[in-house]
Amino acid sequence: MLRIGTRRLLYKSGNLCGGFKTRRFYAQSTALGIDSSVENNLQTETNRVSKTMQKFWNVVSIEENGNDVTLKLDNKPVRTPLGNNMTIPRDRRLLGLALQHEWSNLASLSIKPHSLPVTSLVSRCIDLEYASKPDADAELVAKIGADREEISRTLLRYLDTDTLLCFSPKSEFEGALRTAQDKLYLPLIKAAETFLSSVANEPIAIQILDADMHGLRGNAQSEKTREAALKYLRSLSMWDLAVFEKTVLTAKSFICGLLLLRNKAHSPSPELFFTMEELAHCATLETVYQIERWGEVEDTHDVDYRDIRRNINAAALVAYRD
Repeated sequence: MLRIGTRRLLYKSGNLCGGFKTRRFYAQSTALGIDSSVENNLQTETNRVSKTMQKFWNVVSIEENGNDVTLKLDNKPVRTPLGNNMTIPRDRRLLGLALQHEWSNLASLSIKPHSLPVTSLVSRCIDLEYASKPDADAELVAKIGADREEISRTLLRYLDTDTLLCFSPKSEFEGALRTAQDKLYLPLIKAAETFLSSVANEPIAIQILDADMHGLRGNAQSEKTREAALKYLRSLSMWDLAVFEKTVLTAKSFICGLLLLRNKAHSPSPELFFTMEELAHCATLETVYQIERWGEVEDTHDVDYRDIRRNINAAALVAYRD
């Protein structure tokens, strides 16, 4: 089974019908569309902390000004990697407090690259929003590396290789993994189909990849399904698109991105009401069974476990409105 952003090693166990033992290695999730060929040496607070990994401020605060909330270090606005002020709408004031808490609780001597997940995602949201404006500076757009249409079409590729659409053989793990996938994945896939049908105003079916039926091959959605998914992506604000992007890259799942945003709606339907831990569990279900069977790989599985939950919870915080 092929999945964007993952590498799977297949170890034959017994005969051809005996199934395969798999081990998945998750690449660190990074934003799509960033043009690494364009040098970015802007002297901003976020760039400085990412390069020096050292604390250079004393006081962290948030300032409310009209309809905006700005994060400040020693009374100076924090700027994103592309030089925009870390200013968010006032209806996201709780997010401002989360940003303040994140910077206030950094270690004094050595800051880890993963220490600012909320700041990282909010920076992406702000920079994407500025780059999408008609009068945006061409250099800023170049540093983003892609417009929203290109980002949307790239994210659409994850729908074909979605983690939640890949079903293991019933012979693996004495059928326990497949039973768990059927129980957890099928209702979420149904909910995604129902939602995309409402977007397209016509019935939408999502194609799954069943190892018992389809073997080891790629998956592909119909053009009608792809168009419905693309229509949904085009309807998102730049902030929600960035949240969706982070979730998809973390979970390797288009459906997880859709479900996270729908779950954060004020009145989600019952089938879309779940915790972020449950969403992370769905995204890593196969790994859970692999660890139970073959044990945990130190500095791989444990790091992945925390990284996935850190990013998904950060995405949920940024998606939420007060």
